[in-house]
Amino acid sequence: MKKVLVVDDTKAILKMAKFVLNDKYDVYLSNSGELALEILKRKPIDIVLMDVDMPDMDGVETVQQIREMEDIKEIPVMFFTAMSSKDIVERCMAVGMVDYIVKPYKPEELLDRLEKFFVKTTYTPPEISVVEEAEEESNE
Repeated sequence: MKKVLVVDDTKAILKMAKFVLNDKYDVYLSNSGELALEILKRKPIDIVLMDVDMPDMDGVETVQQIREMEDIKEIPVMFFTAMSSKDIVERCMAVGMVDYIVKPYKPEELLDRLEKFFVKTTYTPPEISVVEEAEEESNE
């Protein structure tokens, strides 16, 4: 089953995304860019659904950091946000978005976009070693 990481600072959006996606995908949730980066270091994620407007580190800044991480820099990111100005879209394009969904979205639209993406994608997430995870956890 494909793994989807949903990143949004709004609890209701995270709950809705999990409800909509849970039947077809393994869904991971993050309420911040910082937590998303930690999850991506530990889990082989197939695509990230990223909110743009978040406190501390916004979605574009989070993706910029992802693009600097050797193992996952190619991970596909689909932005979803209530903001659809030309400036925001250009910022998202500059960090290599694969798609953009304006909130509020219809659940079937999100499912359809993901299905179409997975039909045409060639991205394969890196293997995450269980040994590495165990070592990291013991160091914490």
